[in-house]
Amino acid sequence: MLFEMTRSAQAGLRKERQHELISNHLANANTTGFKKDILSFDRALNPILTTDYSQGNLIETGNPLDLSIEGEGFFKVNTPSGTRYTRDGNFTVDAIGRMVTQDGFPVMGKNGPVTLTGDDIFFGEKGEVIMDSLVFDSLDMVTMTDLRALNKEGSNLFSLNADQGREIPATEAKLRQGSLEGANITAVTEMTHLIDAQRMYESSGKVMRTSDETDARANQMGRPA
Repeated sequence: MLFEMTRSAQAGLRKERQHELISNHLANANTTGFKKDILSFDRALNPILTTDYSQGNLIETGNPLDLSIEGEGFFKVNTPSGTRYTRDGNFTVDAIGRMVTQDGFPVMGKNGPVTLTGDDIFFGEKGEVIMDSLVFDSLDMVTMTDLRALNKEGSNLFSLNADQGREIPATEAKLRQGSLEGANITAVTEMTHLIDAQRMYESSGKVMRTSDETDARANQMGRPA
């Protein structure tokens, strides 16, 4: 019975962790550029999260400062903690004309932070920053030698573990102006997974209670009258 209780407890903990992960996915269903995680466990049942970098749907907005990347690649942004990477192209312009994220972090071009000073602003497919028909810079779009070197940091930002990989130009990526990349999850699918995880969690709890009750009855039967 102890084995059954242990196995049920382990199953319950796994489903609880899965429940937390799916809840986070649902909370970010409308987060631009959000990437879901895949949950697995090692032999010691320690949870392992692997980020799924598959493409989300591109959503047309018509806003010239909304940018999305089609294919593998990231925008580079400058933060107080150093260079970070994002798929969230919901950009704006700050008081001194720099193109920045919604948190105010400058977006990096080949020549440093991108500054928008022209009236007619256009972005080319390869990231060219074109103002008043002249190319002033190009967005520094990159990918990694190994995407597993990236770590989620919140606020749709990733940091790079230099011991695991390095950045390289995203030569195959295509920039799309006037659109944003949606989260790479489907809310209906996640809700189905959430219900399944909840049912399995409840089932594990029932098995544990049944095993506990069976042990209690066995102990009672074994006592002298």
